[in-house]
Formats: sequence, C-alpha cells, structure tokens
Amino acid sequence: MKIGFDVAQTCESRAGCAWYADSLVRALVDLKTNDQFILYHHFGNLVNQDTSGGSSINDSRVSMPLKELGVKDAEKLWQETELLKVKLGSPDIIHANSFRAPKAPGAILVYTVYDLSFWAKPEYTTEANRLTCERGTLEALKHADGFIFISQHARDEFERFLPSYLKDTKKPWIVTPLAPRNIFSLNNKKPEKGSKRMIEKSYFLSVGTLEPRKNYEGLLDAFEIYWGKSDKKIPLVIAGGGGWNSEALKLRIKALENRGIVRYLGYVEDDALPQLYKNATALLFPSFYEGFGLPVVEALSMGCPVITSNITCLLELKSYGVSYIHPTNPHELAHEMLKAQKNAHSRFSRYIISFLSRRKYSWKKTAKKTLSFYRNLIGLA
Repeated sequence: MKIGFDVAQTCESRAGCAWYADSLVRALVDLKTNDQFILYHHFGNLVNQDTSGGSSINDSRVSMPLKELGVKDAEKLWQETELLKVKLGSPDIIHANSFRAPKAPGAILVYTVYDLSFWAKPEYTTEANRLTCERGTLEALKHADGFIFISQHARDEFERFLPSYLKDTKKPWIVTPLAPRNIFSLNNKKPEKGSKRMIEKSYFLSVGTLEPRKNYEGLLDAFEIYWGKSDKKIPLVIAGGGGWNSEALKLRIKALENRGIVRYLGYVEDDALPQLYKNATALLFPSFYEGFGLPVVEALSMGCPVITSNITCLLELKSYGVSYIHPTNPHELAHEMLKAQKNAHSRFSRYIISFLSRRKYSWKKTAKKTLSFYRNLIGLA
C-alpha cells in the first residue's frame, strides 16, 4: 500500500496538528510493514516558504517528492488535476492532517478532525484561523472518504454540528487518541536547552501559547490566591510563546515576574520540556477548550501530577494523578494547588502516574489502529 501523508504543518512553528502528523507518521514507519510512505511538505493551499524544518524520515520506504519544490511550483502542482496523482507518487490513500482536504484523483482521502472550536467557540480563535479551519472541514465533507477523530469529544461535536452526516453518507470513522511524543521518557537525559533560565527547585508549571482559550487570566487569579495563602510559596513557571490577543496578559505576567511570583520562559525548545514536567510540583492546565489536551498526557508520562479543567475532552484523560477543577473558579484551582504542594507525590507515585499513562496512551497503538483503518478503506483487510 502506498500511503501519502500530509506533513505540511510540520514546516512551521509546531503546534498540536504538526506534532500529531510528525508523531503518527514516525510510528507508522516504525511498524516495519512493507507499505510505502510519501510525505507531502506542501498540501493543497498550505504552501510553505521553507520546508527545511519539516518532518524528514530516513528510510527506504519513505519518499519526500515535494520537499524541494519552490513556492510557485508547489502552488501550480495542486492545480494540475490531470498530473497530480503521478506527481504525488500515485498513492492509494492520502491522510490529511492540516485542515485541508484537496481531492487527489485516484486516491482515497482520510481527514483528521482535531476539534470544531471554530464553530463551538469562535471567540477563542482569530477570524483568519476560523475561516481556514471551516473551509478545510467543509472541503472534507465533499472529498474525504473516511474520518479520524483525536478524541470522543471531537467525534461528539462533529455529530452535534453535522447531525447524521456520517450515518447518512456511510463514511467510516475511528477515534484514535494522541500520545506523548518520543522525547518524553522518565529516562530522558538530554541537556535542557535554556536550562539556565529554569533554576527553581520547586515550581508549578503551565505549558501552552498565551491565548484566551488557555485561560491564563484565570490561572493567574488563582495563583495570586494561592500565593496569599501558602506558607511555603513556590513560583509559577510558564512555558509558551505569545499568541493572539495576549498583549494585556504579557503586561500582567511581567508585573508578577517583578514580584517573584511568576517566571515566564516564552517558547521553550522541545528538548527542554521533559525535564520541565519531570521537576514540576504539578502541571496547571485550566483551559476553556481543547480538542484533546496533549500537555496533560505528556505531563503524566513524566510522572507529573496535573490539575486541569473539568471540560469534556479533558475528562476523557481521567487517570491517577489528575485533579479536576472548574475553569471559572480560581479559588478551586488555588485550593488544589495548596493540596498538591502539601501532598507532594513520592517518587513511587510519580512512577505509577507515568506507568499508567504509557499503558493507556501509545503512538504504536494509534499507528496500528490507523493502519488498519487505511486497509479497511481500500479493501485490503
């Protein structure tokens, strides 16, 4: 089977969609089947100025025919319907991972649905991003032959906004959860890039872009309450780049930094994240909306306790070491922080958190289920 795989978003600053694509395709290749994989560094109207940072796999079964294409040639390619299949390597199936669903003649199209926040919570995204995600999803309704959802919540929201679509069209679908990236391991010994900035012996941790959906304002409200009540105060370390509508938030963070309450690291290189999780008292993740909640799973994989929102998709991640709070109640979050600090998990407890997380969430499991879905779609099962 020839599998075309969209890795276009991995060429940009990587967020959830890009890490999904990169992690999944590596896990698929690692299954050591006889299948061939064709990576697409440009996909539909997502044409990259620079593909050098995109996913690259050195394996005889992997080809990357578009990686060296310039912008003009890549734009032209996706408009050449007659020759497109040949230029894409004549795949049997194409997996779309970046909210684009271009139709490639002769290939079955699988489309990953991360969430429908652009319809469910449009206030948590920019208009440009909302339109991109909406267009891609509507395009998928026309072109996709099968759908993969990253959580049951994403599947339920799809049904809420598009009732009976999957039933009426009889298009196959599966739910395959995400898993910690390969860099996450309790035995991770890689040096921390930027480690000079991470000097606190004890700290709470928050990971994620500074944007309204992540509820940093509520987190800071809770942290100030905690700071006033704790007898043994420890700071909050924030790892995440600046997002949209974050100017006022950055000013507040700066003021709290001046008081010694917060340490803002900005965007943190991937190699530094495992140790950040491993050494944290707890991950604080009071998000208003998520498609899955990858930081929760990655924290658990490092034995880091988690305090997170009791919203639907995050409740799916219920596990030993996870405490739930209402995202609009800063007093509840502060109370859980005080408990986490007082009842610091032992090394054994952290091992159990990691062990249970890895049993439940595995890219190998997700890859096997995904590959089986491909085969069912093209009749090879």
